[in-house]
Amino acid sequence: MKKRVSIIIFLISVLVIISGYYLYPRTGTLNSFLLSHYNKENIEQIEIRSTYSGQYKSVRDKDEINKMLSDFSNIKLVQHYGSTSDREKGSYHIYIYDENSVTTEIIIQGKEYINIINSSNNSNREYKVIDDSLDLDFINEFLS
Repeated sequence: MKKRVSIIIFLISVLVIISGYYLYPRTGTLNSFLLSHYNKENIEQIEIRSTYSGQYKSVRDKDEINKMLSDFSNIKLVQHYGSTSDREKGSYHIYIYDENSVTTEIIIQGKEYINIINSSNNSNREYKVIDDSLDLDFINEFLS
């Protein structure tokens, strides 16, 4: 009986530790969450659309694509598990095209939240921007 109780307590402890590890919010940059796992040479186009103004612009030039990716790569993020739908104050949709199809969509909601939808592995993750590392002026200049 004592052995059974100790095994149950051990299994519960292991489950708590494993679930704590997976539920603990991860911090990093947009580069570490997305761009480091992406072959940047295969990116053929980046398109940005704004729900603020309705403007959109597309880029196919490799040098400009690399500049955009380097500007986005330093955004500091922490994984977010709550809803962001009530916090939307307009958004920017950034589509990354690989071989003429959208493989990744990055949705910037206000200055606080980023949603990354990756169609290559069917993932959808939400992040909170930390340390005011998101500069929307870059995107606004690009769209104008």
